[in-house]
Amino acid sequence: CAHLLTVRDTTKPIITCPINTTVSCEAITTPSNTGTATATDNCTDIVTDITYFDTRSNGSCDDNYIISRLWTAVDSCGNTNNCLQIITVQDTTRPVIVCPANLTINSDIGIDPMNTGLPITNDNCTDVVTNISFTDLKVDGLCNDNYTLFRTWLVFDSCGNSNFCLQIIAVQDTTKT
Repeated sequence: CAHLLTVRDTTKPIITCPINTTVSCEAITTPSNTGTATATDNCTDIVTDITYFDTRSNGSCDDNYIISRLWTAVDSCGNTNNCLQIITVQDTTRPVIVCPANLTINSDIGIDPMNTGLPITNDNCTDVVTNISFTDLKVDGLCNDNYTLFRTWLVFDSCGNSNFCLQIIAVQDTTKT
């Protein structure tokens, strides 16, 4: 007598996601940096068909967001299984600001930043830092047109991280009447 036996693999592979992680906004978010899923199967042992799909959810600013990485493992019989890895991207680094040089100017030149210099700024994540401001503290000298200006430059990146620097401007009246 003959007995017909059919063997089918209907068991999903077992997939293990890399741990959820938090990285800086300038970090590479590819699996080479954030981890790769692994999978095994009851029949084929190691599963080599592992893929992922990313979905980005915006955060409180351009450089804070969450990547939901859905990993999928497929065994040789087409059985699939998924796991989810969460990658939190954050900008917690202050922008860099370099003040214009301290200087002494004649009072008729004026204290406008176009005359006294502008700071140089950059950020690890934001392409261009545009939120730059300053406040002046004036300390009077011996006459009305002689004084020292303590100019504090303040810069914010797109995520609200800030930094500052101090420029000292000595204003003198050297014009003869």
